Amino acid sequence: MKNMHQCILCIGSNYRAETYMGMAEMLLNQRFPSIRWGKTVKTLPEGTTCPTSYLNRAARLDTNWDADTLRHYFKSIEKACGRTSLSKQTGIIPLDIDLLMIDNTVLKPEDMQKHYVRQALEGLEEK
Repeated sequence: MKNMHQCILCIGSNYRAETYMGMAEMLLNQRFPSIRWGKTVKTLPEGTTCPTSYLNRAARLDTNWDADTLRHYFKSIEKACGRTSLSKQTGIIPLDIDLLMIDNTVLKPEDMQKHYVRQALEGLEEK
């Protein structure tokens, strides 16, 4: 049997956010039935000139998938929601799913310092 991993992820969107985040949540709930979601938080953009605010939400899940398999799956969901390299360049983000931690290893230390991630994680801890 494969080892189980505890993971923390953060999803965000600034374009048709409720629609695309809802789609991502549905797919992630189906794939990972034990996923636990934090509150959705509305945040201002960081590091971009795009003035559109974001919706962000953190989640905690258990899986036997490794980090690379998770990232690949997350990218497939992003693409299904219209995420392209051009959309990223223009600051229009239909959906972004970041694997922040697996077990006790922080995979994106720079993201963990961002205000919107900290807000989303606070929403996860309150549940």
